[in-house]
Amino acid sequence: MTLQQLHYIVELSKHNSISAAAQALFIAQPSLSTAVKELEKEFHITILERNRHGISFTPEGLEFLNYANHIIEQTTSLREHFSPQQEGEKKLRLSISSQHYMFAVDALTDYLQSIIRNPRYTITFREGRTSQVIQDVITQRSQIGIIFISKMTQKFMERTLRKNGLEFTELFSYPPYVFMNTAHPLSKYDSLSIEQLAPYPYIQYTQEEDSYQFSEEIIIPDINPERAINITDRSTLFNIIASTDAYTVGTGILFRAWDYWPIVSIPMKNPLDIMRVGWIKSQTTNLSPTARDYIEQLKNTLINRGVTLSESAVPKTIDSAKPDMPSES
Repeated sequence: MTLQQLHYIVELSKHNSISAAAQALFIAQPSLSTAVKELEKEFHITILERNRHGISFTPEGLEFLNYANHIIEQTTSLREHFSPQQEGEKKLRLSISSQHYMFAVDALTDYLQSIIRNPRYTITFREGRTSQVIQDVITQRSQIGIIFISKMTQKFMERTLRKNGLEFTELFSYPPYVFMNTAHPLSKYDSLSIEQLAPYPYIQYTQEEDSYQFSEEIIIPDINPERAINITDRSTLFNIIASTDAYTVGTGILFRAWDYWPIVSIPMKNPLDIMRVGWIKSQTTNLSPTARDYIEQLKNTLINRGVTLSESAVPKTIDSAKPDMPSES
C-alpha cells in the first residue's frame, strides 16, 4: 500500500467511473484499475463494484475509503504543519455538504466575513440530495453535513447514520412551514391546512432513485398532489414559486436578503410532524477548529434570524432569547 494508491481511491470516490477518475488523475485507466486490484489483493477485500451506472463502493470499500481519507488528511496536515514556507500561515480548510438550506448559505457568508483577512483558505460548500450529503461525510469529502430528521423518518435515518458510523447533533426543531409567492391566493393566511393547499402544484427536491425517507421535505401522508414538480436546484425551486402558484414545505427560514424573492413562509395548521435540523459528522473523527467555528457561526446566524435553538445547541457566550417563530424579513 502506498499514499499514491490511497489518493487514487479517494479520487475514485469523487467520480462515477474509473475512466473519469483516471482522467482527473492524469493517468491511464489500466494503471488505475491495476492499483485498485493490488489493494484488493493486499487486503483481501473488494473495494469497487461495477454496474450499469458506473462504479460504486462496497461496504468494505467505504470502510477502506474512510481510512484512506484519514491517512491522507493526517499526511496533509503533517506536511503543512512542518512546511517552512507556511510557518505562521496555516491554511484554513472547510468542507460542508448540505440539503438545500438558505440559512446554511447565510452562515457561510457570515463565516467568510470573519476570515476575510486570512490570506490562505480553501472552502467547499456542496448542496445535494440527502444520500449525497451522508455519503460525503462517510467518505470524508465533507467534514460535516447538514440534514433534517422527522418523526416519520427517525428510525430509518438513525439506523442509516449508526450503520455508517455517523452522529447527529440537533440545531433546532420546528413544525413545517409553507413557502409560496407573496401574490398567491393563500399568502395572507396566518396558517394553512392540507385541504387549502390541495388545489395547487406541489414542488419538491427529487431524491431520484433514493427512498422517500431521504426526502428533504417533511413527509405529509395527506399531501397527494394532482400536480407535482420535481427539481434538483434551489434557485429553480424558488424561481418557480416566485413565478407561479406552486408551493413547497420546509423550515420557514428565508434568506436574510429576501428582497430578491417575492416569497413568504406560513406555518402549517395542525402539523403531525416536526423537522429536527442538525449536523452530522463521523464518530471517529474530531472536528477541525475551522469546522467548529463554522458550526458556531451557524448557530449565531440562526439566532439572528429569530430561530430558537435546541437546548444542546445553544452557544454559551451569546443570549439565545429570541422569538419562537422563524423570521420572514
